[in-house]
Amino acid sequence: MIKNVIFDIGKVLVDFAWKETMEDLGFDDECIDVLGRELVNDKIWDEFDLGIIPENENLEAAVKKIPRYEKEIRLFWENLIMTIRPYDYCEKWIRDLKSEGLNVYLLTNYPDSLFDKSVECGFPFYPYIDGEVVSSRVKMRKPDEGIYKCILEKYSLNPDECVFFDDRIVNVETALRLGFHAFVFKNYEQACNDLRDQMKE
Repeated sequence: MIKNVIFDIGKVLVDFAWKETMEDLGFDDECIDVLGRELVNDKIWDEFDLGIIPENENLEAAVKKIPRYEKEIRLFWENLIMTIRPYDYCEKWIRDLKSEGLNVYLLTNYPDSLFDKSVECGFPFYPYIDGEVVSSRVKMRKPDEGIYKCILEKYSLNPDECVFFDDRIVNVETALRLGFHAFVFKNYEQACNDLRDQMKE
């Protein structure tokens, strides 16, 4: 029996619109390409999510790595909350799940300070959430099995009673290996159908 729904956040409940944010901040195409490749999609960002290195030190490491774009890197980091753009369906979806008697949790790779800002002004669904495990706070990140075990232990959950949604297949594969019911998130309609079918079993 399914009792719990566990969500990744980025690309599931909110868009992580880093490219659009850089465009809004006036960065040129070359800058966006370089920062996308060497900052956002690089191990530097993984370190932000992991939270072992203090964020200010990690930021300085990014500046040192890409010194010609120091100004842009610092401006982007100062305005990082602009990247968090909730999908239209997110709040109603969580409210509907709660009204059906399901518990709803978050399991996310997320920098610590950005999570705080997102809760304050970027997550309209957050008041309905029963709990969360954030990578930068437990010093583990998906797809590490440890972070999945962390949410199970923290909230005394049985994986067979949990449905997990994530946009990355590698994260879903870990969940499946640990006994969760898990699906790659492609869009809202598909996810609703996957959950509905799972609830029938």
